[in-house]
Amino acid sequence: MINVYVVDDEKLVRRGIIGLIDWEKYDMKVVGDSGSSEETIQFMEMNQVDLLFSDLEMPGLSGISFLVRVKEVCPEVQIVVLTMHQEFEMIQNALRVGILDYITKAQIEEENVDTFMKSVKRRYLNTRYESKVKKRTIEWHTIYIWEFADHMKHDEVTALLDKEQISYEALSENQLLFSGECNVIQLKGIIEHYDLDDSTLFEVKQVKDVTYDQLKHVLQTALKRRVFSDRRPGRFHYSYIYPKIQKERPGISREEILQMTRSTRFITDVDEYNKVLDEVKYVGLIPEERTAVFYHFNLFWSDFSGKDISCYFDEVSLFKWWYQWKVWFDEIRVGVLEKIGNIKLDPDTVDLIHKAMIYTREHMDQDLTLEDVLHLCGMSRSYFSRSFKKITGETYVTYLNNMRIQSAKSYLIETNQPVYWVAAQVGYSDEHYFGRVFKEKTGKTPKQYREKYKKQSYRKELMYGEDCHGSME
Repeated sequence: MINVYVVDDEKLVRRGIIGLIDWEKYDMKVVGDSGSSEETIQFMEMNQVDLLFSDLEMPGLSGISFLVRVKEVCPEVQIVVLTMHQEFEMIQNALRVGILDYITKAQIEEENVDTFMKSVKRRYLNTRYESKVKKRTIEWHTIYIWEFADHMKHDEVTALLDKEQISYEALSENQLLFSGECNVIQLKGIIEHYDLDDSTLFEVKQVKDVTYDQLKHVLQTALKRRVFSDRRPGRFHYSYIYPKIQKERPGISREEILQMTRSTRFITDVDEYNKVLDEVKYVGLIPEERTAVFYHFNLFWSDFSGKDISCYFDEVSLFKWWYQWKVWFDEIRVGVLEKIGNIKLDPDTVDLIHKAMIYTREHMDQDLTLEDVLHLCGMSRSYFSRSFKKITGETYVTYLNNMRIQSAKSYLIETNQPVYWVAAQVGYSDEHYFGRVFKEKTGKTPKQYREKYKKQSYRKELMYGEDCHGSME
């Protein structure tokens, strides 16, 4: 049983917490409670406490100082902080001290307390396990690791393995370790039947005498990068040699990715394209970072690719592996090549015109002139104008005005800001002049456009939910 101690300076609150939770259900028992830090420290010095549920606002020693003192007295104790509100700064400081989790007192009375307590128990056991095996070494030459995507399935997965009498150790909330002597055919059959698409079975060779700490580090770094790039549809079993994979290091930086993929040569030269992507796929990014970096790549080429940038996050939301991203990169490349393929201009000129297009998009709210852009590109007026029209099909002034009006349409539909505000956002200081230009381009005043298309947009959301349908016109 896990020995629990509850601390709160209000006795009724302590009694409420103790009474509302079915502690036995989680293999726990309350061995004591108190309303002060001093009494708590004294009890812990004399008795075994495994898990502390504690408020931080108490008379005497309290807050982060109290947590630090608890850890000094009993380094092995794990702590769940009780709060009245989700106070971000205090919680962040508590997490740095090493608390297991936190919960608001109101949440204890809600139905989701069962999910929370199961998570606390699982994390408590995992943390205790990690501390025991920290310096332990692996005794087999080959091991298998089953990694499943949803850590909430931990109990379900382990129950299934127990039923099939397959021995395992928990490395983390979503990683289970099996010896090389296990029945791997049986294990693969279980995984394939249970959760093939969201599971990975690592076979790692030459790991004898490697510490568990070293193994976990490699799992979170080199192996994670490698399986991201190696993953293929319908295949979940991947074999690696530990000494070889251990030597692999993260590839290029985020900044280098963007620098290398923003060159026209990257798009037009297939060898350069494949060479750069071979580096990109091994970069050690977490999924959120990868999505952010590739968003900037998408935005950079959106003038040529035909991709609707507003749909990006919906488009890539289910991407987990490199092969999915590779198809996406290929689609962008094909779109860009179709746009510039028939333009008889050297890549450096295309890069400069593209630079002018991006600069225009980023500065269209300012008083832009052709001279500003010519200075940026270092090109003569005549050569710039000819090259710009070859690439965009428009003069620079027409391109700028069309971009401003297109952005104005989005502001009118997506915000409730007044027309003068919309005009200023897209580079028109005179609201009346903006209104005339807008009507020339769309056949409607800004107010008429907003009234018509905002209603249409609202009706589409009611019928289909939020989706990407492109421009209204």
